Amino acid sequence: MPVFGELELATIADSLPAMRDLDTEAWELPKAEVLQLACEIADGSCALLPRALHPAIPEYVTFVVTRYPESPLGPFSLAQVRLMARAGVHPRGYVLGAVASSPDAVTALRERWGYPAVQGEIALRRYHDRVAATVRREGRTILELALVDPEVVSGGDLQYIHGVTLARVAGAAQLIQVDPHYTLHQASRGRACVSRFEPEAWNAVLVELTTPISASVSTCDTDLPRIRFVMEPETPVVRGTRKVR
Repeated sequence: MPVFGELELATIADSLPAMRDLDTEAWELPKAEVLQLACEIADGSCALLPRALHPAIPEYVTFVVTRYPESPLGPFSLAQVRLMARAGVHPRGYVLGAVASSPDAVTALRERWGYPAVQGEIALRRYHDRVAATVRREGRTILELALVDPEVVSGGDLQYIHGVTLARVAGAAQLIQVDPHYTLHQASRGRACVSRFEPEAWNAVLVELTTPISASVSTCDTDLPRIRFVMEPETPVVRGTRKVR
């Protein structure tokens, strides 16, 4: 029997981002730096996952910290915590929490793509032996992680799984597929190290990190795309997916 998420939608309905519509224009985002770490977590996160999605087995999360030096709003950074899942047979990263570095970016991410974004401070720094990221909000550090001992790899060795956000569209909750394109110019892999993670700050109270899996960093041209698919959050995606364009 397939396993589904167990999220009680009513418990978070009032806090969902409200999207203007589904006619979002794409943003081209060249020269982005993307740091991604994956970690296994203890069993029990299904209560955070919408019923339309299947949990990954074993359960794991990804941390994605991206610096965008160019965008329609100017430079900004975005940090995400994603609970990994499947929509039907397709792997997806369900966005539990997100922090953006500017108020304009927060507004655009919530209204255009349904990210549960809040404002905070994000630092992404490269050293000779690591690439490190720190996220702070309201005076406290809520995430601190690093890729340790980077080794150059081919861009083809990296995989970026599409994201899914949960937002209100015309008053109804919808899962929004966010599927950027990536043209990689430089890539490295290394050991994943998460030295601080505050689950409550990322809407991830049931997430308990256990074993690091992998870490990668890249420089790439990417985008925030037009929305192509939306899904009913309470219906299996094989029946509840709608193509927007």
